[in-house]
Amino acid sequence: MSSDFPLFRLPEKALKLVIQCMEYIEIVGFSLVSNKTKEIVRSINLKIEQISLTVDDVISIRFDPDEDGPSTMVWSFWPKDNNNTVPIPVYMPARVTAMRDVDTQQNFVEYQNPGLSIEKWVEHVQYIFYSSEIDYLAFADETCKFDWISLKDALRKFKILILFFQDFCSLECAQLAMRHFPSVRSVTSFSPSFNDPSQYRHILIQNLDILSLGYEDMSLKIGLDDLLMMNSKTISIKSPTLTGKMVNQFFKHWIKGSNPRMEFAHFEFVNNQLLNKETLLKGLYYEDVRLNSPMRENVEVDGYDIVRNGGTAGTISIEQTDQGRNVYFQIFE
Repeated sequence: MSSDFPLFRLPEKALKLVIQCMEYIEIVGFSLVSNKTKEIVRSINLKIEQISLTVDDVISIRFDPDEDGPSTMVWSFWPKDNNNTVPIPVYMPARVTAMRDVDTQQNFVEYQNPGLSIEKWVEHVQYIFYSSEIDYLAFADETCKFDWISLKDALRKFKILILFFQDFCSLECAQLAMRHFPSVRSVTSFSPSFNDPSQYRHILIQNLDILSLGYEDMSLKIGLDDLLMMNSKTISIKSPTLTGKMVNQFFKHWIKGSNPRMEFAHFEFVNNQLLNKETLLKGLYYEDVRLNSPMRENVEVDGYDIVRNGGTAGTISIEQTDQGRNVYFQIFE
């Protein structure tokens, strides 16, 4: 975009109105022209709900708007074609591609990189969209092709909320990510490499804020001992081996003192498993209550209060979704 393009001769108020009619991909491109265009875009006060950075064959940034915003967009940063070094240092991108709607690859554009490192790219988009965090740092390959120290240095300025392991990410890759990003205290895995918890019990016992395991394509073989080892404040488990009896036993152990750091638990039953209140609450002393749904706004559900030895109360609730039955457990100090 050249400086003599008529768009730049518009009054600032009119220019902002034009920008607001652009696709977000075009807006990001416009913001790169100069410091002035960057400030104009920032002044429009556009918002992005979530920013995710994925480490795959290349490094990509995904932007998810809020419900009323535009479509998702993905920016990918490509090294020079002759970059055959392994592990790859986090590079100065030779070219940058962007697309809207990942499935259809709409609005696909390609830029020569305007001299920005990946670190500077992240800083730029966070600045124009008023974002201070990277919601997810995701790994999808069996092995990380990038040099870990270089990757850590490139992202050192940013607050990362969740490490996300998906697709073919190996357990070894996940362990390295947790070692190099120890300040990230929330972990989500949708990778089949996590199907056997006996292989990563050293992760289960960590003092995490959130540990979320299980997805549609996984066959997570969770057992009662695995649940009792978890030391996270929030746990979320989706597994075909979950049973009402297992969760009932989990509650009984909690009453006796297990999982002392836990504040919230979510158990998702899959494969149309039958779950009834009688099995879930068998042998528990509980009190019927009504409470706000943990996951749905302005919806009340039946709940069942149980009390831990020592007086801490927890509330169990059961909800049905299209995917299956969900059990929630909220703990109140």
